[in-house]
Amino acid sequence: MGLPDLALLLAVGFLSTQASPSARSFQVDYECNCFLKDGVPFRYISGSIHYARVPRPAWRDRLLKMHMSGLSAVQVYIPWNYHETLPGVYDFAGNRDVEAFLDLTAELGLLVILRPGPYICAEWEMGGLPAWLLWKPDIILRSSDPAYLAAVDSWLHILLPKIKPRLYQHGGNIISVQVENEYGSYYACDYGYLQHLLGSFRALLGSEVLLFTTDSTRAEELRCGTLQGLYATIDFGPGSNVTEAFDAQRRVEPKGPLVNSEYYTGWLDYWGEAHASTSAAWVARGLEDMLQLGASVNMQVVS
Repeated sequence: MGLPDLALLLAVGFLSTQASPSARSFQVDYECNCFLKDGVPFRYISGSIHYARVPRPAWRDRLLKMHMSGLSAVQVYIPWNYHETLPGVYDFAGNRDVEAFLDLTAELGLLVILRPGPYICAEWEMGGLPAWLLWKPDIILRSSDPAYLAAVDSWLHILLPKIKPRLYQHGGNIISVQVENEYGSYYACDYGYLQHLLGSFRALLGSEVLLFTTDSTRAEELRCGTLQGLYATIDFGPGSNVTEAFDAQRRVEPKGPLVNSEYYTGWLDYWGEAHASTSAAWVARGLEDMLQLGASVNMQVVS
């Protein structure tokens, strides 16, 4: 091999190593029914953490505990009303510094499944929707109502540009982004609304990011909560028949990875009722059943 050939070979090798960040990808493999991370089959086991409920000084401690427990990812809600307290008034400082929180997850080696809403549920006031939306008495929330969509679009144009540089494809650690949340359980069943959100998320985040939905296993909810172009995932807790639950996902998503986006490791307390508790053995048994099927699982809520 002559010097010119050697120089060319080294140059090609150098360029291939430099190109690696742009080659990063997170996709659905519909042939092998799995996720592909950088072209390699991948399954995540994640846990939900609500940064808005954890004081900023405790973020690192909570995330480290999740990382050391063996989780490969965290699932993160972004409550709209936590950041836009009044129309056009935004707060991303201190405990509300979601960019700092996301950067910390990356520093600690955790992947992120992001759930920015606009509606998030999360047992949070109005599911994260700002109360000031109700200043318009006739507004129809979570629908194609022009007044509601105008407020949503304004918010997404502030939020999603903060997210885009942190997507996995751009060198960050956000592997997927949920659009809305359990929309099938809402009475409106407005496909135009979901189409609008899909267009906005694509316009602001790009064509490569994996966008998904989450709904229960009920057929009616999966009918109203799913949309072509958004990967459909489901949620269910311990005690469910895992095979039957994933059969429900297969009815709307015949190919691709099995995903439980909210595996309920516990439950919320209702005022005046007994404290809710769940058997750890029961939770572990359900988790094992899902992992044996090759499913990706997010445990709701870890912190």
